[in-house]
Amino acid sequence: MRPRSANEWRDFWRDGGERELHARLDEFAPHSVRIATLLGSNAPLRAIVAELGRIREHELGAAEDPARDEEVAARVHGWFRGTGA
Repeated sequence: MRPRSANEWRDFWRDGGERELHARLDEFAPHSVRIATLLGSNAPLRAIVAELGRIREHELGAAEDPARDEEVAARVHGWFRGTGA
């Protein structure tokens, strides 16, 4: 279930949401709070892809990998929306 209110978000995050998101982010896991903020604000998939690209470039110092960013973004977006693993 996707949390809708501030109280639901806190409960979701505390009761395992943080841990589950972290597990789905792979190499981006240390930046899970940034992705959680986007998810919580109902950001579209393209915004999550773009943020992962920024993290990859500026935080990880890695080469561009749009396909990988799309893959990870789709995984966490689907999970948060309740449609993916």
